[in-house]
Amino acid sequence: MSSRIQTQHIEDFIARVRMLRNKRDPNMTLTAREAEQLADSLSQVMTRLVTIQEEIINALKTAQQSATVDIEMDGGEFNKK
Repeated sequence: MSSRIQTQHIEDFIARVRMLRNKRDPNMTLTAREAEQLADSLSQVMTRLVTIQEEIINALKTAQQSATVDIEMDGGEFNKK
């Protein structure tokens, strides 16, 4: 089972953007540490998203294959009895 993604830095960034929007402030500054933390959190989210997407695609392929029925016919023989 995969570990929980740390989204606190993303949530903090979104909260700061909302505050800026409410204040109509055109500028926001992030420290290097804040930027690194945000980038790390976004990288985790993106990696998990790709992994989940691949799992869904594989599950759909498996479901589609199991729903497909293959029938082979060899033509048989027509013998009078």
